[in-house]
Amino acid sequence: MIQTSVKIDLPKALLQRARVSAPGPARELVAFLLESYAQNLERSQRQQAYEDYYAMRAAEDRDEERALLADFAFSDAETTLEDSA
Repeated sequence: MIQTSVKIDLPKALLQRARVSAPGPARELVAFLLESYAQNLERSQRQQAYEDYYAMRAAEDRDEERALLADFAFSDAETTLEDSA
């Protein structure tokens, strides 16, 4: 089993702002920050992949999909209103 460790130096001001003085909460803060960063990175990569995919599609396919989305837009909006009520 391979273990990877990451060393991160956090500014003292960040820890003070987060009011973290003990090692346990500091670790939790670092884990939260890394998880948030990883999620944002994954989201931006997924968005780029979608943009690349849709950029390569033929105009016919794009128009067909837009027509389908337009057909279902009313029922989607109606469902959203029912769910929020």
